[in-house]
Amino acid sequence: MYNSNEYESEAEFEAFLNSSKCMSVVNILTMHKIKLWEAPDFASDQNQEQLNDLLMKLSDESGLMEADLKQILIQLQRHSVKKLEENKKFQKDGSCVFRVKVIGSLNQNKIDKSVQVNISMTGTELKNFLIQNFQLDCDNLKIICNGKVIKDNHPLFTQDIKNHSTLMALCVYEKTIQNLKENRQDAKMIMDIKEAINLLASESIEKDQLMSKRIKLQNQNGFTLKLSENDQSCLTMAMILHEKSKVLIKKKNYFKALILLAEADKEFLTCQDRSLIQNVDNYALLNLDIIWCYLNLESLNDLKNAEERLKVCEDGLKKCYGDDLSRLMSIKSDMVNKYTPIFVRLNMLKAILKYHRGRKNECKNFLDLAMNEMKKIMVDDDKVAQVMSMGFNNTEAKLALRATFNNVEAAVEQIFKKKQIQLETKLNEKRKALEEKYGRCVNLNQGVDPKILQDLIQFGYNESQAAKALIQSNNNFNLALDFLQVNEDQDENEAVVNQLVSMGFDRELCTMCVKKLGNNLEKIVDYLNKKQSKLDTNLASQLESDLPYCSNNFDTKKIEAQKLIDEVASELPEDDEAYLDFNIEDDLLFINKYYSLLDS
Repeated sequence: MYNSNEYESEAEFEAFLNSSKCMSVVNILTMHKIKLWEAPDFASDQNQEQLNDLLMKLSDESGLMEADLKQILIQLQRHSVKKLEENKKFQKDGSCVFRVKVIGSLNQNKIDKSVQVNISMTGTELKNFLIQNFQLDCDNLKIICNGKVIKDNHPLFTQDIKNHSTLMALCVYEKTIQNLKENRQDAKMIMDIKEAINLLASESIEKDQLMSKRIKLQNQNGFTLKLSENDQSCLTMAMILHEKSKVLIKKKNYFKALILLAEADKEFLTCQDRSLIQNVDNYALLNLDIIWCYLNLESLNDLKNAEERLKVCEDGLKKCYGDDLSRLMSIKSDMVNKYTPIFVRLNMLKAILKYHRGRKNECKNFLDLAMNEMKKIMVDDDKVAQVMSMGFNNTEAKLALRATFNNVEAAVEQIFKKKQIQLETKLNEKRKALEEKYGRCVNLNQGVDPKILQDLIQFGYNESQAAKALIQSNNNFNLALDFLQVNEDQDENEAVVNQLVSMGFDRELCTMCVKKLGNNLEKIVDYLNKKQSKLDTNLASQLESDLPYCSNNFDTKKIEAQKLIDEVASELPEDDEAYLDFNIEDDLLFINKYYSLLDS
C-alpha cells in the first residue's frame, strides 16, 4: 500500500495521501479524468517524455514545483496500480487486503499495518490470525469495521466488509473472568445497562437526563467535555459500568465488579478520540480498580499485565493531577488531601508487585511511601461523628476531615462551600437545559429563569405553560401570571405554533408540524433542527413520511429508557466525590501484611 523506500509506515503514507499538495493533485487528475493506473510507468526512464508532458499540463494548475509534482505522481501511480492488482486478486480468489489498527495492546506500541486474508474467513478465524500475526498478548479481540462489530461465527463476506477496508482491533484482557460471564443474571445486568445507554443516546431523547443521573462528562477543571456522539456514548457507558463496579467493590463483591470493569475497559478503548481518556482520571482509576480486585481475589499473578496497567494508571494520574499534584493544587488547593487515598493504593500495589518479582528493597520503599501517605488521611472517628451530627453523611464527613487534616470547623465550612457550588452548578445546568428546550425570552438574551419557573409551577401550571409565559414576559413573574390567566383558554396547538414562530421558524411550517407531529414543543424543535434544511416544497408529504418519528412506539421506548436509567442509577452515589472515599482500613491490612512478609 505504500513505498517502503519513501515511507516507513502506512501511517506516514496516509499522512502523505491526506496532505494538501497530494489532495490537490488528486482533484486535478480526477477533473481531467486521468487514470494513473492506465498510464505508462512514470518511474521508468523510458517514459520520461510522457511524464514531462503531464507535468507541464498539471504544474500551472497545481501551483507545485515540477520536482514535487513528479514525486507525488510517481507515488500515486504506485499506489493506484497496487490497489488495482489487489482488486483483481480479490475478484479471482477472494484474497483481500485489510488495514488493521490495533489499540489497547500493553506489550507493544501502536500497530498500524496491512494484512492479506481471505474474505471467506470467519470473524473468529480473523481474530486468531491477528493475535498470532501481531503476537498480541491479549485474550481476545473486538474487531470493528465501519462502525460495526465483526461477528465471530459469520464469514467476512456476509458482513458487508469490502477489500481495502480498515479494521479497528481492540485488545481485550478477560481470560480470568470469562467463566463469570456465564452467569445469566450478571449478563442481564450488563445488557440492561447497555440498553439504557443506547436508548438514552437516541437523538430524540432529552440529553440532560444523563446529567440528572449523576454521570458528568467533565475534566478536572469542571468543564463539560465536547464529544462526538460515538465518544459520548462510549464514555457514558464506561463510566456507568465503572460506577456500578465501585458499588460492588464497596460490598466486597469483587467477582461481579471485575465483570463490569472488563466491560468498562472495552468501552473506554472504543473511544475514537484517545485523548479523552487522558484528560480525565476515570481510565487511570479503572486500571487501579482492576488490579485491586485481582489482589482481593488472590489472583494477582493471573493478571499478566498488572505492571503495565499500573503504569497506565500512574501516567494517567500524572497527566490529570500534574507532577506532585501540582495541577490539582492549582485547581482544588483546599481539597488535595482528599485524593491521597488514590496514591496510598497506587504505592501499595506497586510494593506488592515488586515483592512478587523478588525486588524486596523496592517493595520496602513503596510500602514506606504508602504508609507515610496513609498517616495523612487517618481520621478521628469521634470527629467524624461530630460532623455527622450536624446533618452530613459519613462520606461527606470523612472526605472533608481528610481535606482539612481533622479540623472539624474547617471541614464543616468546606462541606457548606461545596454544597453551595453544587447548587449553583445545578441551577446553571437547569437554566441551560430550559434555554435549549424553550428558547430565549422575547426581548432578553437569556432563557427561562428556573427559580421563577418553579414559583409559577406551584400555582398549578405545568412546566410548558409556565415556560412559555416567562418567555413572553421576559422572566417577569407578575406579567407571566397575567399572561397565563389571559391565555388559559387559548388553543394549545396555537400556543405551540406561536412559541415556534418566536424562535424564528416559518409559521406555515410550524402549523403543519403541530398538525402532523402533535403539540410537543421539544419534539418539534428537535425535528425542525434536524430536518428543516432537507424539507422540500411538498411539506405535507415529507412530514407524513416522518410520522414514525413521534409515534407511540417512540414514546414507549422513551418510557422504557427512563425506567432502565432509573434502575441503573439507583445505586450510584449522589456525591460526585464518593469515589474518593476508599476503605483505607483494607489498604492498611495489606500494607501490614507485606511488612510482615518482608520481616519474615
